[in-house]
Amino acid sequence: MIINADEPQYSIADPYPWYKWVQQGKPIFRMPDGMWMITGYEDAMMLLSDPRCSHWGQDSKTFQYLSPVEKAIAQTLHALAPGNTPAFRKQIMHQLAARTLQVDEDEMKRQADEILDGLRSSSRMEFMNDYAHPFTFGTICRVMGVPQEEVDAFSKIVSRLQGGYLSFIDEKSWANGGDEQKKIFIDTLRRLIGLKRQTPGNDLCSAILAVVPADDRDDSYIISLMVLLFYAGHQNMMNFMGNALVALQSRLEDQSMLRESLPFAISSVDELIRYDSPLQSVLLITQETINLHGTTIPAGSQLLISIGAANRDPAKFDNPDQLILARRPNHLGFGAGAFRCIGARLAQIQGGIGLHRFFAHVSTYAPVADHISWSHFSVQRGPSSILLDINWNHGK
Repeated sequence: MIINADEPQYSIADPYPWYKWVQQGKPIFRMPDGMWMITGYEDAMMLLSDPRCSHWGQDSKTFQYLSPVEKAIAQTLHALAPGNTPAFRKQIMHQLAARTLQVDEDEMKRQADEILDGLRSSSRMEFMNDYAHPFTFGTICRVMGVPQEEVDAFSKIVSRLQGGYLSFIDEKSWANGGDEQKKIFIDTLRRLIGLKRQTPGNDLCSAILAVVPADDRDDSYIISLMVLLFYAGHQNMMNFMGNALVALQSRLEDQSMLRESLPFAISSVDELIRYDSPLQSVLLITQETINLHGTTIPAGSQLLISIGAANRDPAKFDNPDQLILARRPNHLGFGAGAFRCIGARLAQIQGGIGLHRFFAHVSTYAPVADHISWSHFSVQRGPSSILLDINWNHGK
């Protein structure tokens, strides 16, 4: 896409200068592929809550243009739409609210400490695989109801898949077997479903099973829904941890405050998300013609809501390119309106504890030169690997 000859080069490692340039030049514009990209905060907030727009997962007319995995994701997201029957979203939100109130912060801290204690024998750490992955996946396992004795083995299976398990949301990708790790992953979910049918608990797997009609227990659909929730609770939080670690590099005062105060760490999660959100965009479909600042967007158009750009809109945030942990921003990293993230509070607690315990163990850290790799993203943003030199805090 070229707006004028002064367009800066887009960078996966740091897309924000490009976002800023687009936002200043033409915050609403039509991209070559026909999408309309929205970069302003107020426009994004309005459209995310506008009944004239639907989430792409709700719009069955778009399904025919999607790949099998994208179609499976869309259909599964549709199950979580407000007002659907059965009321998956309502039931899951109710369960998550209950789980959030009962989150054992001490257990979460214990898990983080155990992981970090196991890494102390080395002055180097691959942050994403060694800490961010086991910590975030362990949390979503507890929320979903995976028996504690199976969490470590399940975590190792998923770490070898490199996040690729989202493709398992498409039944055809796993129904015929063939891949041993894929088979183990799906078999683990099947065992969990069987366990929760026999002995329901206060967990999300049990909540999902509770709203599936008794005469329509389609395990492939339940597995798809569980894959999506595992991915959302795991990969999003891994990306948050990686983005935060990069953002906090060399900011020793901020690191000290995160180290000393867990409440401050939890309340800082929102600013860290505003500054560099794991969720970079949301795709909406217009159900009616929309006029926005003199631009007519026809019904049936695709709107790419740029969360990354909106979260740094200078019309909304003072000094938007500065990370100010004391700021309490109303960011869009958790979405907005009917599709606000159902696990937002849990994410704040988990993110805060994960960073608080990391800095409790680590005195200083520095990424090894040229050893930060970024995932190629459209919707999600986060590092795939960060190799660190570590100075451990032995007085923790």
